[in-house]
Amino acid sequence: MDEPRKRRSKTDSLAKSRLAAIALAAVPAAGAAQAPPDKPLYVGRLDPFREKTLEQRIQELTDREEIRDLIATYAHRVAHGLSIADLFTDDGVYINRHNGAVSEARGRAALEARFHDRPGDDGSAMPMIHNILISIDGDQATDICSNELRITENGKSIIASGYYDDQLRREHGRWKFVKRDITFFHWVPLQEGWAKPAGK
Repeated sequence: MDEPRKRRSKTDSLAKSRLAAIALAAVPAAGAAQAPPDKPLYVGRLDPFREKTLEQRIQELTDREEIRDLIATYAHRVAHGLSIADLFTDDGVYINRHNGAVSEARGRAALEARFHDRPGDDGSAMPMIHNILISIDGDQATDICSNELRITENGKSIIASGYYDDQLRREHGRWKFVKRDITFFHWVPLQEGWAKPAGK
């Protein structure tokens, strides 16, 4: 074998060894404790259709589309000051985390009071929700999605962004929120931009 071929062969062998080492390092040892992530981590299946029948795949697609519609309906209702209480289960809860504070609305009456009759130009949020990742398990589901927010607060234009960590349940054939838990990365007057972390 000539010298260039020997070098290429050695390089290929080293590359394969490194890839094998990376693959092994990515697999946790049996029984090893895994530290919880300090940021949201999507852990749903990235291959939700594998080993499913055609009928099951159609149901999965239908469920995903219904959940996306639920999320979009929530965003439009909030922006126009319409009630979102019926989008939640009876025991549903909304949790808001920003600037170091945590607030929640639990149950239909509290959800109705928090969001109803607050149109966007009067101080309520105008959420723009995207980057939706959904994981479905029968009649239960979870999702993580990004949120860009515009809001008027004390006469100031506020810009914010964060993420929803949702739990959902199918009840009487309809998907509903069990929990909407939003965490904001920043919540600042528009002139400050988004470099200032939430709560700083």
